[in-house]
Amino acid sequence: MKKVALTVASVLAVTMPVSLVNAETLRDALASTYQNNPSLLAERANVRGVDENVPQALSGWRPEVFATGEVAAQHNSSNVLGAGGDKDSNPREASLIVSQPVYTGGQTVAATKSAEAAVNAARAGLLSTEQNIFQSAVEAYMNVLRDEALVELNRNNTVVLRRQLEAANDRFQVGEITRTDVAQAEARLADSISRLIQAEGNLRSTRANFERIVGRPPESLEDPLVPSDFP
Repeated sequence: MKKVALTVASVLAVTMPVSLVNAETLRDALASTYQNNPSLLAERANVRGVDENVPQALSGWRPEVFATGEVAAQHNSSNVLGAGGDKDSNPREASLIVSQPVYTGGQTVAATKSAEAAVNAARAGLLSTEQNIFQSAVEAYMNVLRDEALVELNRNNTVVLRRQLEAANDRFQVGEITRTDVAQAEARLADSISRLIQAEGNLRSTRANFERIVGRPPESLEDPLVPSDFP
């Protein structure tokens, strides 16, 4: 049974088109946005920085320890007989002070509540930023799909009009149509080429916007499925 399952999986891997294997879904784009978007990364860093204010405010309840030390060198010299001559000494002094606040007039309580409120505000700001970025990512994803379809449509239309122009030239050579008809076919082809160039420019712009938001260029985007409960 295991050998059969392995064989079927191998056949599917070989026969499945490469475009489907490497297709990028909307879920993949959103996951990449969550990991790579610079605005989200900056907002998360800001939240982490605000979080540090809470333990700093709580430190008002904790004791403070102060330690000091002093080391000196002394040299005494005496020329009086029997005074003992030169003497060297190294006096040392150290002190340790521990201070425990008992009542600070509500300052620590107020600072702690203020820090916690700032954390909640920062997290709400992060949530709002995430929603806006994800909405922009979905729009960028769908814009790339739209512009890719428009480029393909205009490219196919240009191929058809070029063939029609060739046919019009052939018919003009045998006298079936006039030069005006050929000029009209040329104008339609030129207009189609202009639309194709514009569509390609729009696609480059939307792909660049996708990379800016998602953090990497789009590759083989897959049309998202519409949810069954979509209104």
